[in-house]
Amino acid sequence: RHSSPMAIVVAFVLHSARPPACEAFQHHVRLGTTPRRRPGVPELRAIDAGLAATLGETASLPVLFVGSGTYFLSKKKEEEEESVTATGEDGEIDVYRDTALRYAGYANEVGEAFRPLVPAWVVPASYGVAVTYVFADTVDKTIKAFGSSKYMSSATTTCALLEGLDAFLWQITASVALPGFTIHQVVEISQTVIDALELRDAANAVGAASLVDAAPTALGLVTIPFIVKPLDELAEKLMDFTLRKLWEPYLQSCTIDYGD
Repeated sequence: RHSSPMAIVVAFVLHSARPPACEAFQHHVRLGTTPRRRPGVPELRAIDAGLAATLGETASLPVLFVGSGTYFLSKKKEEEEESVTATGEDGEIDVYRDTALRYAGYANEVGEAFRPLVPAWVVPASYGVAVTYVFADTVDKTIKAFGSSKYMSSATTTCALLEGLDAFLWQITASVALPGFTIHQVVEISQTVIDALELRDAANAVGAASLVDAAPTALGLVTIPFIVKPLDELAEKLMDFTLRKLWEPYLQSCTIDYGD
């Protein structure tokens, strides 16, 4: 049966309107081959998804820690503002926690930041400095508890030791564990991105390799001031929700009520 002239024209137009990409794809399907990527067209590689997953996993806990601490800190500031407004007085300043001496406990974070650039022994040594600060605060809190006369004489030793233990656990969490892990992960993320993007090779080509090598350390150092108070407050809440629930009732039962 002969086709009408109109049918021939319609078939020709439809055939001409087919995208070249469709024909090329069907051609490769018939031959069982894979089409080549045109120059200038980005290719989605499996490593991209793997890199994203690695970065997300590495950053998840630090983001959770700092985010939670920031939230708790904002609530604390609101409560303190209300308290100061009502009483007209500020709380007692703790030299180990409320002054610049607090940064001595972050020596290990500085060590973690410099991990890519320094000999292996430097990082453990920085942890030694931080732990020394932890013990100094522990001794300070214990001595103050002994000399405060706020506990019954029969319970002074036990209560002072509990306060010292409380200070030690808080400091080892707030000064060593949480921030040390956070800065370690920040540096790890930076190095992972540099390696994945091959920035070091590009920097070598222009003589800027030292800048790329120092980038993770710089990012780690810049991060430290922003995590100090949030992680301090997170450690405070962790203690409030766990161990302090165990010994706080005992401490309160041994406290001497002097009245007004």
